[in-house]
Amino acid sequence: MKTVRTIALAAALHVMIFVGGASAQTVIVRNAPPNSTIEFVLNGSVTATATAGADGLATLMATKGLGDRETMDAFVWVDECGSTRRVQVVNRVQQPPPSDGCRRSQVQGLFLLQRITTLVVDIETTSPTLRLRQGPAPEEWLKPPPEPVAKQPRISIAPRGPIVFGGGNTASLGGVLKPACGDVTSCTAADRAFSFGGGLSYWFSQYVAAEASYIRLRPSVIDANGSGDRYRFDSDMDGGVMAFVGKGGFPIGRVRLFGSLGVDYHRATFTTHETIDETSATIAGITTTIPGGITALQWRTKGWGPAFGGGAEVWITPAIGIYGEASRLGLMGDQEGAGEAKSDSTITAIIVGGRYRLGRR
Repeated sequence: MKTVRTIALAAALHVMIFVGGASAQTVIVRNAPPNSTIEFVLNGSVTATATAGADGLATLMATKGLGDRETMDAFVWVDECGSTRRVQVVNRVQQPPPSDGCRRSQVQGLFLLQRITTLVVDIETTSPTLRLRQGPAPEEWLKPPPEPVAKQPRISIAPRGPIVFGGGNTASLGGVLKPACGDVTSCTAADRAFSFGGGLSYWFSQYVAAEASYIRLRPSVIDANGSGDRYRFDSDMDGGVMAFVGKGGFPIGRVRLFGSLGVDYHRATFTTHETIDETSATIAGITTTIPGGITALQWRTKGWGPAFGGGAEVWITPAIGIYGEASRLGLMGDQEGAGEAKSDSTITAIIVGGRYRLGRR
């Protein structure tokens, strides 16, 4: 039994001595020129030499390194001498030997060396880099860098910055001219108009913007016409609405969905022309002619109202897009000057047009 224990102890000591003798400072050089000579110089003495393989790797193990319990704070330099690359590891209290005309680059940092230290030095560029491990180097440190992934073509997305826009719109005026008909049964009022509008928005990001826009109200299509016994009349409205809103957007590639909320300010002129035909009346056998005439009445209103809406835009290029939007605009206000006329209605506008991104993207 004692003999078996003696043999086991001797074997263990042999393994420990073998491992201790086999471990030493190791330098692995990456990205060296294929077939170039690599030297490992420790405190001025060449302690290992190797030849770089076709993959640019060379592994050097010091033949005269630190002992088991020795440590050293060291600086590291890399010399480029023709087809030779020299890794200089020098105690921090010493200076490296002369470069002898070689191009020398220092690796930034102060490094702790032990007997088991592994240095992985990448010399691909003029500023070499170093990774240090107290023990064997991880396998991933020695793998070549991954191939760069080709960039995918950039898809135009909803842009930021200043954007001008304009287009045609159809607006439902909510019966704003129906009061002009009064109780006249033979009267028609156009409550839908085709017009145009435009404006400027500024997108602070792809999600938030401020916008000012204008819609023209055309009198040629916003009118009411009626007639009665020996009279006829027509009324129309002329004006415009400016809206000031904040917008929130949600981009999906080339498309941006958006909503808006704010206020609008309108100015409108209401005009009525009434024509009364000439007529005659007989009283007590005497016929009297009553002349006709034309009467014109006009009043103006202005005021603020709520504005909100939503829509979508599609960007064909980074600078050109098309859009569609539906908006509700309050047409609310009082008569200018003396008078009791008021406007209290809502415009529903559907706008389709184009957008253009100003400046550089």
